[in-house]
Amino acid sequence: MVMKNMDKKQTKLIIRTNDYNVPSDHISRFVVDFIEDAYEKLDIKINENNKGRPSYNLCSMIKLLIWAKLEHMDSARIIEEMAKYHDIFKFVCDGITPSERTIQRYRDEYGEYYELFLQMTLKKASEEKYTEFNHVAIDGTVKKACNSNHNTISKKETQLLLQYYKGVQIDEDKLENLHKPAKKLYENPNLNNEEKLEILYDIETEFTLTGQDKIPMNDKQARKMKGKKGNFLIAYNIQSAVDYDTKLICAINVTQSPTDHYQLPAIADKAIKNIKRIPEHMSADTIYLNPTSLSYFKNKNIDGLIPTRKQSKEIIGKLNKNPFHKDHFEYIGEKDVFKCPAGQYLTFYNQYTIPDKDPEKPAKIKRLYNNYTACKNCKYQKDCISQKQTHRTITENGNRLQIEMYFKMEKEEYQEEYSKRPCVEGPFGTFKEFYHIEQEVVIGKTKTEERIYLDALAYNIKRLYNLKYNKNNQKEDIMNFCENISVKHQLALDVNIF
Repeated sequence: MVMKNMDKKQTKLIIRTNDYNVPSDHISRFVVDFIEDAYEKLDIKINENNKGRPSYNLCSMIKLLIWAKLEHMDSARIIEEMAKYHDIFKFVCDGITPSERTIQRYRDEYGEYYELFLQMTLKKASEEKYTEFNHVAIDGTVKKACNSNHNTISKKETQLLLQYYKGVQIDEDKLENLHKPAKKLYENPNLNNEEKLEILYDIETEFTLTGQDKIPMNDKQARKMKGKKGNFLIAYNIQSAVDYDTKLICAINVTQSPTDHYQLPAIADKAIKNIKRIPEHMSADTIYLNPTSLSYFKNKNIDGLIPTRKQSKEIIGKLNKNPFHKDHFEYIGEKDVFKCPAGQYLTFYNQYTIPDKDPEKPAKIKRLYNNYTACKNCKYQKDCISQKQTHRTITENGNRLQIEMYFKMEKEEYQEEYSKRPCVEGPFGTFKEFYHIEQEVVIGKTKTEERIYLDALAYNIKRLYNLKYNKNNQKEDIMNFCENISVKHQLALDVNIF
C-alpha cells in the first residue's frame, strides 16, 4: 500500500502548528521523539499497493496508539474523536484523522512490531546507563479472555455434532437437549454444514492438545484457569520478565498453561533475546522450583534464585501455626536429616519417583524420612500424628539441583538478592488498574500477546521518561492511589507512608 507523506513542516495555510499548545517538557514530546527515532533505526518495510487511497503513515499511527495507551484509552471510537479535536493527540499523530475502523485495523495488523519497539526501549536504557540488567525477576498472572465461562462446548457435544454433519442419523431429542453454546452453532443460519464442520474440527483439535473437558466457543485457544481469588475463568497465562534497576519490562510471553510450573525457560529466553545479554541473577517464586527451571539456570550459567515452599512462607511470615506441621521440622543438610519440634532426628530411609504426565518432562524424585523408635516413645505423639499412624514420615523433593537451591537460599546474601523479586509485581498492577487489560477485546493467543506488548511498550516509554527527568511518585500521589483502590474495591485502608 502507498503511505501518505506527512507534512511535518505544515506548509498548509494555517496559523498555528500542531505543537503550539504542547509544553516544552511534556511527555508527549518524549514519546514522539523516541518512536520516530526507533522507527527510523528499525527501518520497517511496508508492502506498498498502488490501488486505492494512500494509507496513513505507520509511524504516526503507532505514536497515536501508544499515546492513547498512556492516556488509558482502548476504545477505537474514543481515539478517533481525540485525534480530531484534542491538541496533544493532533501533535502526537501529525494531525491525521483516522476512522475507528482504521485504528482497529492498524492496531491488529501491525502488532508484530510492538515487541521490536519494546526492544528499542531496553536498548535505550542500556545506552543511557540506566541499567546493566543484572537482576531480572519473573512472574505470571492470569488475564481473562474474551469468552464467558458458560460459553463453552463439551467433548460429548462436539462428537455428537460431528457425527450429525457427517451424515450419521442422530436422535432429534439429543439435538434439542444440547446446551446453549452448542445449540447456537447447530441453529446458526449464517453458516453452511461445511463451515460448521470446520469449526468442530478445530474444537476437536483443541481437545486433543489440551486434555480439558470443555473448549471456549468464542476464543478457542483460551483455557480454563484458576484466578487469584480461587475462582475458575476462561483465560490466558501472562508471563513477564522485569529488570530490577529500572522496573522496565524485558519480555512478555502468553501461554495456555493453567499454571506457571514449567514456563520459566520460555520467558527467560525471550528476555535474554530482548536485552541482548544474560543477566547475572534471575529470580522467581516457589511455583517455578522444579528440575526444568533449575537445569535451565545451570545450562545458561545464570545465578537463579527460587526459594522452597517453606522458605517462601518464612519470607512472608506465614508459617503454619501448628507447632507439629512440616514447616517446623528443621532440615540439617550436613547429616541429611530432619529435626522435629521434640528434638528427635528423622533419617532418610527410601526414595521413589513419580513420572510426569508429559513424557518430555523429568520425573519427580521424592525422599522419605522417619524415625519409628523415636515416634513410638514420643510424648507428643497424639499432637503430631493421627490415630491410624504409627510414626511420622516427612516427604521431600529429592532432585540434586533442588537440594542445592535450598542451601543457597539459606544464605543471607542470596536472601537479600531475592528480596528484589517483588519488582515484577508492579507492572501487572499497572496493566490491570490503569491499562485495563481485562477489558481489552482480543481473540487468540497471538493477538493477545501482541496487545499486551503494546501495553508493555507504553509502560516502558513512560518509565524511560521518568528515568530521564528523575520523576518519582510523591507522597500525595501514593496516598491518592491507595484511596482510589480502597474505594473501588471496598477495602479497608491501613497503610503507613514514610
